[in-house]
Amino acid sequence: MKRILSASVLSAAFTAAPASAQVSHVYLGAGVGIATTDSSEFSWKILGGYQHDRNWGIEAAYTDLGSYRGSSADALSLALTGTLPLDRRWALMAKAGVASNRTRVAGSNDHADALVGIGVAYSVSRRVALRLEYEQYGRVAGPGSGFNDRADNLALIGKVSF
Repeated sequence: MKRILSASVLSAAFTAAPASAQVSHVYLGAGVGIATTDSSEFSWKILGGYQHDRNWGIEAAYTDLGSYRGSSADALSLALTGTLPLDRRWALMAKAGVASNRTRVAGSNDHADALVGIGVAYSVSRRVALRLEYEQYGRVAGPGSGFNDRADNLALIGKVSF
């Protein structure tokens, strides 16, 4: 499952070239935030995506969720994105997809769950944008682990479009 998700994430992030340079584009980004699992922790994230048009896209990301029950936690995700432009610079966004959550509590534990997110974006220029986003990753540990904690992340992201 992990290899299939990893291959899907990489291929989705670097799909075919845009049909129109004014509308479609590939982007890369990174950010920092606060993740909540069993405690609140510093988090960081790297991402890549393809914006098909001004409303729809696809995004792959790796998020380090910090510490979880004395060990580490992270997520590899793939999501469809929806953007609602408010004016030339501001937009609302939402995403839905899947996250492969990994913890190292009592060995390595991979668990796939639904990913949902919302945010607000601000375009600094045609190529540079900032966004504040909240994401919910579902359960951190898989069934049978004895833990039922959920993961979420509030992050400030910077991204560059190509």
